[in-house]
Amino acid sequence: MVIMLYVLLGLCLFLPNGAYLLAGLLVFVGIIKFIWKIHAPGILIFSYFLQWLQVFTFVFWMNLSNKGMDGLSANGDNAYFLSLIGLFVMAAASSIVVGRLKFYEYNDFEVSASVINQRKLLILYIISTTFLSGIGFILGNTSGFTQILVTVSSLKWVFLLWLGYVIWVKNTHRIWLVGIVLYEFIVGLYSYFSSFKEVIFFVIILSLTFVVVIKFNQFIRLTFIGIALFGLLITWSAIKGEYRNFLNQGSRQQVVSVSREEALTKVSEQVGKLDLDKYQKALAYTAYRVQYVYHFALAMDRVPNVMPFQNGQVWGENISYVLTPRILNPNKKLYNASEKASKFTGKRFAGLKEGSSFSLGYFADAYVDFGPIGMFIVLIAMSIFTGVVYRVFYNMTELNLFLRYSIISVSLYSFASFESDGLYMFGRLLTDFIVFYFLARFVFPSIQKWVYD
Repeated sequence: MVIMLYVLLGLCLFLPNGAYLLAGLLVFVGIIKFIWKIHAPGILIFSYFLQWLQVFTFVFWMNLSNKGMDGLSANGDNAYFLSLIGLFVMAAASSIVVGRLKFYEYNDFEVSASVINQRKLLILYIISTTFLSGIGFILGNTSGFTQILVTVSSLKWVFLLWLGYVIWVKNTHRIWLVGIVLYEFIVGLYSYFSSFKEVIFFVIILSLTFVVVIKFNQFIRLTFIGIALFGLLITWSAIKGEYRNFLNQGSRQQVVSVSREEALTKVSEQVGKLDLDKYQKALAYTAYRVQYVYHFALAMDRVPNVMPFQNGQVWGENISYVLTPRILNPNKKLYNASEKASKFTGKRFAGLKEGSSFSLGYFADAYVDFGPIGMFIVLIAMSIFTGVVYRVFYNMTELNLFLRYSIISVSLYSFASFESDGLYMFGRLLTDFIVFYFLARFVFPSIQKWVYD
């Protein structure tokens, strides 16, 4: 594997923008060195990898466009390097915060799994999926408790992960896990926001906990899985626009106005019409949507040349918005990420009225406030906050080990998004932490007692 890595690094230099590819891969190796912990929850390595991928893909997007790194923005290369350095520094900070936690052996996993009744966990997953998923629909998205409801509805992922860990260790009832994944994937297609990806991501997070060393045959297997997922992503990108228009029946709102059967039939119909030309266009579009350095680069073009640094105003508003309940501020605006993205990039992005949302990104939030040096203070603070959340739940030893791992993974899931602006990421992480802390103290102990054999 080490030899293959060296070969891959060497080949980078012969590709377009090869030096940037090489720099990205070297940073990725550094992040792995900082974050990888055997038998630890997979959420941190998953989060940093996904954010790194969104940065690294910028080079491929430029290559597909036959452009240099400054082909679309004078600061394309600067934004790319700042993003890589930022992730590297954040990974180092996260490593310091969580690095000294107790290391668990596989026999600890076996002990934790041995006391669990799998059927009861399956019942919890079914109940949470059936009931909690409908809470937001019943109370409406304008409810003042919407953010709390979003967190409560994610309880099904806690139970899914908990069940998955036990199934993995006991090596029994694996068909349950396969069935759940297929169900969540199919149901997720009937969604405006492509929620079918979530179950795939959580299964990856689950499996990362059990990776000790990657052997050659495992590498080949992972390569084929990666190719399959990439093909799925390209296919979805090719049909997504027309499919979403079908879901909302041309209303340009983020709603679903057709039946599940009609939606799935439309997916099958569109996939059958795909050809090579559509796949080629989808490849370029996917690279654009996956990468999220471009908005950062545009912000660097505009700030401070056109607009001054904001000196903390952006992050001040982010924090104030999150901490001020709507009941105390009835005039509180609806969250519209596209407004901020348009303001600091100089480009007009579609917003809520058009049924779309484009974020500036939390790296760019930090940059427009404090510049290329001061932004690292915000990034380090964010990584320390996620590390503290990780530690708090990890140290709740009165809870089952796999329950703790599941809570950590779900509560930090929002961190796996480089494109999220500071308001959304901080708001989701804080809300998830508060809600799950309450559940961990007052609800999960009773659930755990019932689940134990």
